[in-house]
Amino acid sequence: MDLGVLSLAVALGVFFAYLVDRLGYPPLLGFLAAGFIANITLRLSVPDFLLQMLIALVAFEVGRQLGSGSLSPAAFFAVILEAAFVVGLSIFLFWLVGFSLGEALIVSVMLLSSSSLLALKFTEGLLPEARSVAISLTILEDTVLFIALSLLVGKATFETLPVQLVMVTGIGALSLGVFTWASRYIVGKEYAIPFALAAAFSLVYVVQYFNVASPYLGAFLAGFAFSRTDTYGVHNREAAALSSLIFYAYMLAIGASLPTHQINPWLFMIGLFVALMAMLIRGIAVFFGSLFMLGNPRTSARIAVSTAHISELSISVPVIAYSHGFVESPEFVLALSTVPIMSLVLAPIVWRRHDVIEDYVAKRVRELRTTVAYEKLYKVVTHAFITAVKLVVILVVLAVAFAYLGWLSLVAVALSSVFLVRYSRQIYKDLLIALRELEGARYASAAVLLATFSLAIYVVLVLVGAYVEAHLYVVPVIVAILAFLIYEIYIELHKERARRFSSSTTNL
Repeated sequence: MDLGVLSLAVALGVFFAYLVDRLGYPPLLGFLAAGFIANITLRLSVPDFLLQMLIALVAFEVGRQLGSGSLSPAAFFAVILEAAFVVGLSIFLFWLVGFSLGEALIVSVMLLSSSSLLALKFTEGLLPEARSVAISLTILEDTVLFIALSLLVGKATFETLPVQLVMVTGIGALSLGVFTWASRYIVGKEYAIPFALAAAFSLVYVVQYFNVASPYLGAFLAGFAFSRTDTYGVHNREAAALSSLIFYAYMLAIGASLPTHQINPWLFMIGLFVALMAMLIRGIAVFFGSLFMLGNPRTSARIAVSTAHISELSISVPVIAYSHGFVESPEFVLALSTVPIMSLVLAPIVWRRHDVIEDYVAKRVRELRTTVAYEKLYKVVTHAFITAVKLVVILVVLAVAFAYLGWLSLVAVALSSVFLVRYSRQIYKDLLIALRELEGARYASAAVLLATFSLAIYVVLVLVGAYVEAHLYVVPVIVAILAFLIYEIYIELHKERARRFSSSTTNL
C-alpha cells in the first residue's frame, strides 16, 4: 500500500464526506466512495490484517457506545422481537425469490441495523419516551449486528449456539471483572485508552483461542466493559474523540476492499430490489417490535418509518463474508454493498410520507395494552442468563469432581446446592414481580426458570461430552439436581396458591 496513494484517498474521502454531509447523508459514505474509487483508479489495496484490525476497533467502539448509553429496557425486548422478525422474514422472502439459504442469511444479517444518524434526525418530533426507545433501538441494533456477524463468522449452528452464547457471556463477565479491578489503577492516567485497546485485542485472542465466536466479539466485550467501569466518564470522552477517526478509516478500508471487476448495471438493479425489500422488512419488524413494547400503533409506525433503512456499517457484512469464503460471487458482494447506500438515499423520500403511513396504520391497528414491567423484567432476564453461566461453571466443576474425586465430590454437591436453591428462589420471586399483571404469572415464571436450568444443563453436557468418563458421571448428577430444583419450584407454587386461597377466604 503506497503512502502517496493512501494520502490521496484520504483527501478524496474528506472532500466526498463534505459533499455527502451537505446533502444530509452520513459522511461515512464519502469515505466509502473514496476507497472504492481509489481502488479502481489508483489500485489502492488494504492488507487483510489491517482490515481485520479496523473491524476489531469498530467492534470495540460499538461496545463502548452500548455501555456508555442510557438504554430503554423496553428497547432491549423490542430489538429481540425485531431481530427475530427480520431474520425470519428476510430468509423466507429472499429464499422465495431465488436466493440460496446462505445468501439469504447474509442479507438477513445486513438488515439487523439502521443508520443512527438518520434515526436521530427522523425521531426529533417524537415524545421523549418513544424517542428514547427509537434511539436505544439503533444502538442495540448495532450490537445485534456485530454479535450476529461474529457468530456467523464463528460458524455457529443451532446445536452450538446456546454454548457459544453462554461462553461469550462468561467471557464478558470475566472481562468486566478485570476492568473493574484495573480501573482503580488506570483512572485519570494517560495510558487508560491504550490499556483498554490492549485488553480489547487480548480478548480478541481469547475468543479466537476458544473458538466460541468471531474474534471481533472479544473487542466488542472489551469496549462494553471499559465504558461500564468508567464511572465518571472521563476516559469515555477521550475514546469518543477517536470514534470518528476509527469509523472513517474503517469505511475507507471497506471501500477499497470491495470487488471491482465485472461491474454492470444489473448489479445496481439487484441492489435496488434488495434495498426496497429490506426497507419493507425492517419497517414491518420494527413496527411489531415497538407495538408490543409501547402499545401505540401510531407511535410504533413512526418509529418503524424512522428506522426503515440499513446502517452504513452493514456494508462490511458481505465483504467479511466474501473474505471468509461464505460467498463466492464477487458480483453478489458488490450488489449487496450497494443496498445500504440505496436504502439511505430512499429513506428521506419515504419519510416525507410518514404522516400518511401513520394515519393508515392507526385506523387499522388497535392499541395494545402493555402489562409487563420492562425495567424489572430486563433485570430478571439478564440475571437469569448470568445465573445460567454460574450454573454451567458449578456443574462443570461437579462433573470433574465426580470423575476424579470420588466420594469427596459430595462436599462440592452440598456447597453448590445452597447456591442453586438461593438463586432459583430469587429469580423466581423477581419474575413474579416483573410479570405481576400477567395472567398465569406463576407458571410463566416457573417456565423461565426451567429454561434457565435447561440452558445450563445443555451447555454442560456439550462441554463435558468430549470427556467420556466425566460425561458418564455427570449425567445422573445433573438429572438429580434438576429434579430437586423442579421440586423446589413446585413447593413455591404450592405455597403461593395456599396464600392466595387464604387471603380470599379472609376477605369473605
